[in-house]
Amino acid sequence: MSDTSTMSAARLGRLAPGRWATWPAVSYLIITTQIPLLATLYFSLHSWNLLYPQRAMGFVGFRNYVYIFTDPIFKTAIVNTLIFTIVPAVLTTAIGLGLALLVNRLRYGRGLAYSMLFAPFLIMETVNPIIWKNLILNPIYGLLNYALGTLGLSPIDMITTAPKIAIIIMIVWQWSPFMMLILLAGLQSVNQETIEAARIDGANPWNVFVHITLPHLIPYLAVGMLIEAILILPVFGPIYVGTYGGPGNQTSNLMFSVYRTLTEQYEIGRAAAGGIITAVTTTVAALGLLAYVRPYMERN
Repeated sequence: MSDTSTMSAARLGRLAPGRWATWPAVSYLIITTQIPLLATLYFSLHSWNLLYPQRAMGFVGFRNYVYIFTDPIFKTAIVNTLIFTIVPAVLTTAIGLGLALLVNRLRYGRGLAYSMLFAPFLIMETVNPIIWKNLILNPIYGLLNYALGTLGLSPIDMITTAPKIAIIIMIVWQWSPFMMLILLAGLQSVNQETIEAARIDGANPWNVFVHITLPHLIPYLAVGMLIEAILILPVFGPIYVGTYGGPGNQTSNLMFSVYRTLTEQYEIGRAAAGGIITAVTTTVAALGLLAYVRPYMERN
């Protein structure tokens, strides 16, 4: 064997273990993600109801998907999914930016303020609506109606009269600290020498924010909204615990409608079709936002 062949074999021997070492992780990902996805896709093309076990599973093609897009309940769920994703993403961005600017200007107690403001994000998704439903929005002993009573105003039952607003408030309260965290990191990376030079040239705080700080934060804003949209779109906890999709189906989103179809009607095929639509919607939203974010990321 020539020296060249010996060196090639030795190099292959060194590279092979590294390549094969990734297969356990790749195999695990395939088993835990792709196989369930393919199974869900398979069930979505069939009619199968657990209430009638004597009926065999039958192939129905895209009939379950047609049902999803024509059923009034699922139509409402699709609209609510968009509302519960877009509105909280915009509000959390505005609130998170304000909180980040506030914390960044603090000279003393920044760590304490940061810890207190970030606490809502650490609360479990199902505990969040329990706090709001029982402690704040309760029509009898909630803090909101106590405050309204001290002002001489009539009490309100927001869970009943304005359930969508209540759900949006719960989502915004929990996710605003996440946006604050991302934007605070962006604020702390702003070039202070540029800001000082602008102030020397006579720029006021508003001009500094609009022309220096905000353009620097655009990549952070884009990335934060991208991550939030992906994670908020299939929100479940506030709807399940806060309103259970009600009154009626006013606050049901796609994820909750899939849950009710599966646990109340036992329609495996329709629930699987709803799950596939939710996954595709999340993927399309993520790819669209990623295409929007990429130019800013490449520029920076």
